[in-house]
Amino acid sequence: MESCQLSPYIPSSLTYVNSSATLHFIDLPSNNFNDSSIFKWLFDLPSITTQLVYLDLSVNQFHIPIPSEFGNLHSLSYLALSENGFEGSVNKIISELCNLEQLYLGGNNFNDELPDVIQSFVNCGNKKPITLELNQNSFRGVIPYSISSFSLLRELHLGNNNLTGKLSQGIGQLTKLEILDVSSNSLEGTLTHAHFDKLLRLRQLDLSDNLRLVMNMPADWIPPFQLEVIGLRSCELGPKFPKWLQMQTNFSSFDVSNTGISDSISVNFWNSLSSNLYYLNLSYNQFYGMLPDLPDGLQIYAIDLSSNLFDGVVPSEFTNTVHLYFHDNRFFDCSHILCPKTRSDLFRLDMSNNLLSGELPDCWMNFHQLTSLHLENNRFSGNIPKSIGNLSTLRYLHLYNNTFSGSFPTVLENCTSLMILNLGYNLLTGYIPPGIGNYSKNLGALILRKNYFIGEIPLSVCQLTNLQILDLANNQISGVIPNCIDNFTAMVGITNQGLYFSSVDMIDGWGMLNTVEAETAIVSWKGGEQRYKETVRFVKYIDLSGNELRGEIPYGISILNGLESLDLSNNKLSGNIPFEIGNLTALELLDLSNNNLTGEIPASLAKVTTLGIMNVSNNKLSGEIPVSTQLQSFDVSSYAENEGLCGAPLPSCSKDREPSNVLSGDNTSVRNKDDDFVFYLGLYISVVLGFIVGFWGVCGTLVIKTSWRYAYFRFLDNIKDRIM
Repeated sequence: MESCQLSPYIPSSLTYVNSSATLHFIDLPSNNFNDSSIFKWLFDLPSITTQLVYLDLSVNQFHIPIPSEFGNLHSLSYLALSENGFEGSVNKIISELCNLEQLYLGGNNFNDELPDVIQSFVNCGNKKPITLELNQNSFRGVIPYSISSFSLLRELHLGNNNLTGKLSQGIGQLTKLEILDVSSNSLEGTLTHAHFDKLLRLRQLDLSDNLRLVMNMPADWIPPFQLEVIGLRSCELGPKFPKWLQMQTNFSSFDVSNTGISDSISVNFWNSLSSNLYYLNLSYNQFYGMLPDLPDGLQIYAIDLSSNLFDGVVPSEFTNTVHLYFHDNRFFDCSHILCPKTRSDLFRLDMSNNLLSGELPDCWMNFHQLTSLHLENNRFSGNIPKSIGNLSTLRYLHLYNNTFSGSFPTVLENCTSLMILNLGYNLLTGYIPPGIGNYSKNLGALILRKNYFIGEIPLSVCQLTNLQILDLANNQISGVIPNCIDNFTAMVGITNQGLYFSSVDMIDGWGMLNTVEAETAIVSWKGGEQRYKETVRFVKYIDLSGNELRGEIPYGISILNGLESLDLSNNKLSGNIPFEIGNLTALELLDLSNNNLTGEIPASLAKVTTLGIMNVSNNKLSGEIPVSTQLQSFDVSSYAENEGLCGAPLPSCSKDREPSNVLSGDNTSVRNKDDDFVFYLGLYISVVLGFIVGFWGVCGTLVIKTSWRYAYFRFLDNIKDRIM
C-alpha cells in the first residue's frame, strides 16, 4: 500500500491517503489554508476527476486565481469555495462543471460578466435543481433574459456585486425559484406583477439597496407566494403601505425601511404577525398612529420603528424584545418598557428624540443584560435613579438634553463596563466625583457639558487612559487644567484604531447574526451638534470651554497628537501658548479665544495644515502671526482684540519692529545685520549720487550756456525789484 506525505498546511487526519482509495466527499472549511500545495494534493488524488461529488474549501485564505484544474472535476454536484479571496475569472471552470447542483462562490473577487456566467450554465443543459450563490464578488453587467432558460434554478444569490440595468422579466419565468437576492447592486427600473406571477415557490426576496427599484403592483394584486424573508429596503413602495405586503403573514424577517411609505398600519397587520418573527424594520418612513397591543407569545428579537411619526404609549409586549429602536418618533409614554414587571431581556434600547417626560422609573434592577441605553433629547426630569447602578453590563449611557437635576449619580461607579457616559445639557449640580477615574477603566467618552458643575477637574480623571472625548464645557468649573492630561494615551497617535467598542450581534434580512458595532453618540463638533454612528470610535477631542479655569495651558496637551479638536475658550487661562502645540498635526479646530494668554503665537503652529477653524481672539498676544498657507487664510476676527499681534491677515508689523516668530524652513527668513548693512550702504550711495547729478545738472549748464546765464540773472533782478 503506497502513501504520500502532504503539505504541513493540510490537516494531519489527511496526511496519508491510500493511492487506491476513492474519495467522494472532501469537507475542509475554515482551516486557514493559504498555500497552493493543497491543490496539488487534491488533484493528485486517484479518480478525483470522476468520483468526487462533494468539495468544501470555503472560508480559507487563498487569494489567488482559481486553479484551472477545478474544471476537471466533472462529477462534482456540490462545490463550496466561498470566502477565499479567489480572483479573476471563474466562467471557464463553470462551463465544465455540468453536474453541479449547488455552487457557492460568495465572498471572492471574481469579476466575470454575469451574462457569460449564466450562459455557461444554460449551455450545460443541467436537468437538476440548482443553487447558485455568487454574493459579494465583482460580477458585472446585466441580468440577462436568457436566465429564463435556467428553468430548474432554485436559489439565485447575486447580492453585493456590480450589476447594472433593469431586473429582467426573465426572472419571472423561473417557476422553481425559492430564493432571489439581488440586493446591494446598481439595478434600476419598475417591477410589475409580471416579474412575480409565476413564482409560486418564492420564499425569500431581497431587492434592498439598489440604484432605484420601483414596485408598481396593482392595488388588488394577490401575490402567489407567502414570503418568509422580505427585504425591500430603499425600494420605492409608497406612499401607501401596499396591500400585497400586508397580506404576507408568515414572514420571519421583514424590512421595508426607507421606502417612502406615508400611511397608518392596520391592526390586522399587527395581529397577523407570526410567532416566528424575529426581525421587523419599518424605519425611515412616515408611518403614523399608535401601536396596538401585540399578540400573546410574540417575541421579536429585533424591531426598528425609528424615524417615523408613531405616537402614544409603547405597549408592554415589547419588553420581550432584545434590540428595540424607537428613536425619532412622537411617543410620550414608555413606562412599560422602562419599568417591566418581570426580568427583561433588553440588550439595546433607543428611545431618544421622542416626547417622553416625568421622572425616570427606579426599576433598573430588572435589566440583567442591558448594554446600550439611549434616552437623550426627551423631557425627563428629577434625579437619576439609584437603581441605574445595577446595570453592571451597561456600556453606553446617553441621557443628553433632558432636565435631570440633582448631583452627579455616584451609583455609576458600579457600572464598570461603561464606555460612553453622556449627561450633557441637563441641570445637574455639585462637584464631579473626585474618584471618577476609578469608575470604569474602559471609559472612552465623558460628556458633561452645559450643566452646573462646580469645583475643580478631579485629578483622577487622568486615570482614564482610554478617554478620547472629554467634554466639560459650559459649567462653572474652576481651578487649573491637570498637568497629567498627557495620560490620555488614547488621544496619542494618528491612527484609525480608535476606541474599541465591544461588538453587538445584529440580525440581517436573511436571519444571519452579524457582529457589528452600531453605537451612536451626539457630540459637539465645530460649533454644532453632530450625531455619529459607528465612527464615533474615531473621534478625539477636548472641550473645556465656558468655565472659570485659571493658570497655564499644560505642556502635556501637546503630547496628544491624535487630537482633532481642542476648545479652551471663554476661561481665564494665562501664560503662553505651549510652543510645541504644532505637534497636534491632526487638529481641525483650535479655539483659545477669550482668555488672558500672552506671548507670541508659536511658530510651530504653521505646521498644522489640517486646521479648518482657529480662534485666538480676545487675549493679550503679541508679535507677528507665523507665516503659513493655513494661518493666513483665517478671517481677521480669528485674531481680533490682541493689541500686540500683527502680520497677515492683520496689518503689517511696523518697520521699526524687527519681525520675529517666522517658522524656520519657510520661504521667508528673518533679516539679519548683514542685510541691514547692504540696505543702508545702497541708500547712502543713492543720496550722494542724486545730489551730484542735481547740482551739476543746473549749475553746470549756467556756466556753459551764456543765454541761460543772462536769463537767470535777469530773473533774480526782477525778484529783487518786486521785493523792494
